[in-house]
Amino acid sequence: FAENVDLTEPILSRFAVLCVVRDTVDPVIDEKMARFVTGSHVRHHPANMMNPDPTDDQPQDNHVKQDLLKKYIMYARTKVKPKLHYVDQDKIASLYAELRRESMATGSIPITVRHIESMIRLSEAHAKVHLREYVREDDINIAIRITLESFIDTQKFSVMKNMKHTFSKYLAYKKDNNELLLFILKQLAKDQMVYSRSRHGGDIQTVEISAEELEDKARQINIHNLQPFYESDIFLSNRFVHDKKNKTILLTM
Repeated sequence: FAENVDLTEPILSRFAVLCVVRDTVDPVIDEKMARFVTGSHVRHHPANMMNPDPTDDQPQDNHVKQDLLKKYIMYARTKVKPKLHYVDQDKIASLYAELRRESMATGSIPITVRHIESMIRLSEAHAKVHLREYVREDDINIAIRITLESFIDTQKFSVMKNMKHTFSKYLAYKKDNNELLLFILKQLAKDQMVYSRSRHGGDIQTVEISAEELEDKARQINIHNLQPFYESDIFLSNRFVHDKKNKTILLTM
């Protein structure tokens, strides 16, 4: 990390979060990105701008329209001032001591008192985006997770795995993989739909996907428990039903 970032340690310590950008090959995410880029170009092509599709203005997959999002952010920034009502000082002190120890052992970016201040500011920001008057414990836990992910991403690959295991109890807090799982499931449904149409023809009312196939793909990206996904709003709102007995997922068209 230090070889690629020509900044002194005092300057680095002033950043609340350091985001390391890696060009990692991931077929699922790569395809999702490619679809987004090509779709964006199609929507903004002059020919399509002259004859816009009325459905483009409608939010899809529970997405918020951009104008509404701007208003939401402006309101949160100007009107919401969360107060720090309670802080688990023992948890933060213990985490700070562990981070200092790991920082010295690995020779990575220095951990200073500024990082505690960064956690507090991040927790306040998380409470603000949820329009809360007070900072709650889950705001602090999310701030701790963000700080840790930032710190671990600056490590050499050889020590990154061990550090993820050391801080796993913090890193696992409310990590949401539902969007990624939904994307994989939709691709499986699409493949099954194409196969069914080529074999049987005509309109298809229901698509049946193997739950084991989804779980196998999930394990490849280190997701092992899919039950929360099966019970999530994003799964049900997209008309999927999990048949636990037959180990299938049904999609009603």
